[in-house]
Amino acid sequence: MKKVDTIVVADFDGTVARRDVGFDFFVHFSGGRNSELVSIWKSGKLSTRECLRREVALVTVNKNEINSFLDKFELDPGFGDFAALCKAEDVQLAIASEGLDFYIEYLLKRHKFAHIPAASNKAVFEGACLRIEFPYDNGDCRNCGNCKAERIRDLKNAHGNGCRVVFIGDGYSDACATRAADVVFAKRDLKKYCDNNKLEYHDYENFFDVAQKLTEMGVLS
Repeated sequence: MKKVDTIVVADFDGTVARRDVGFDFFVHFSGGRNSELVSIWKSGKLSTRECLRREVALVTVNKNEINSFLDKFELDPGFGDFAALCKAEDVQLAIASEGLDFYIEYLLKRHKFAHIPAASNKAVFEGACLRIEFPYDNGDCRNCGNCKAERIRDLKNAHGNGCRVVFIGDGYSDACATRAADVVFAKRDLKKYCDNNKLEYHDYENFFDVAQKLTEMGVLS
């Protein structure tokens, strides 16, 4: 297998996608009943897995409504150029998300990025209800549904521990990744988490900022 010098792993909701698609989906299709669960989760009293299980149980969904609902979401304005730059420079780009596969796949395909690998939790539609599955083995992590630190370690194991992993995220569900990645880009809640825990990171607003910083660092040219 070809040695990969740098791998970029990006969160999806609020990072690749401009908004938190999963949160908005649960708000819309649960009538807002998920909001209290999210508050409890942010306080640390509920694991991500359990929060997702409870959110999914609140959903009543008409599959005919889903695509029209998802069509209002856009990707980060700089993501296309960033993905093209990574491809041109043979830098692997992957997505690791605590979100659900169906909307990630739909939005990536709609924007012609279906080729980018995305690891996420899986939603199973059963009539008007949803069931969630966690297809990725987290090993040591007992909080996450799909632990991003574990996904980063999987990539390092596959490509050699000498490779450098850059992680880009925006929320508390990205916390584990900060301890596994070599370089971290953070905004919003992830930035607060890094500040509170005295973790090094690069501030950013969009993928144009990430591309500029990685160019300055010599990761991209």
